[in-house]
Amino acid sequence: MHRLVVTTYNLWVDVRWRDRAEPLRAYLELADPDVLCLQELRPVSRDLIDATLTGHQRIDDPFGGWVDEGNIYWRSSMFELVAYGAEDLGQQSPLRRLFWARLHHLSSDTNVLVSTAHFTWQGNPSEAAGGPSPRPAEAQRTLDALDRLAGDDPVLFMGDLNDAANPIRVLRKGGFVDSFTRCGAPLQPTHPARPTADGNPQVLDWQFHRGPIRSMNSHVGEFFLGDVAPSDHKPVVATYAIGE
Repeated sequence: MHRLVVTTYNLWVDVRWRDRAEPLRAYLELADPDVLCLQELRPVSRDLIDATLTGHQRIDDPFGGWVDEGNIYWRSSMFELVAYGAEDLGQQSPLRRLFWARLHHLSSDTNVLVSTAHFTWQGNPSEAAGGPSPRPAEAQRTLDALDRLAGDDPVLFMGDLNDAANPIRVLRKGGFVDSFTRCGAPLQPTHPARPTADGNPQVLDWQFHRGPIRSMNSHVGEFFLGDVAPSDHKPVVATYAIGE
């Protein structure tokens, strides 16, 4: 059995970046995940992560979404990149995609499909005016894409899904299990990270898995440098076992 630690994190674009840069650097130095999936990435945060996680690689591609929305980092001594891509889920933000990377886990000689997405915000104009939520359809498109891409590989899907109801049901119906349920742990709010941000506590950020991989434990990260958190969201961290 081989273990890997995976983190998903919404980085809150560049809001209050001067305050949050050092807390983010300190968190990454402490946590040092084997795989890191990101949402609301920006060039300043990408450059900080590159300088901090020097033993990691990420996707380097001309499509702007890899710089201004999402990306995937992996420990270079643990994985090799096999393939990657960005699938359009119809999100309302033009650069958002289902970002994915097929990584070869060297110790177990196993490929793992790692993917991340940021579903449309609940406060989008159409939904705020009483229209339907776009997130169940985005979840179904995610499921369709992963069904097509995965083959027999274990699959990880994670991100800021901006929901805790119907999109989660869609993913579960497609055979995905979230990291908390698999461990028998209660769901925990992932937003906001007070006192850095404000709002009603919500479970917005998730990790899911399917296939020959299992979640061994999972938690929502609580980290501050002084009284400043690295983001308005909290990271979701899970340890997985593969190659059993």
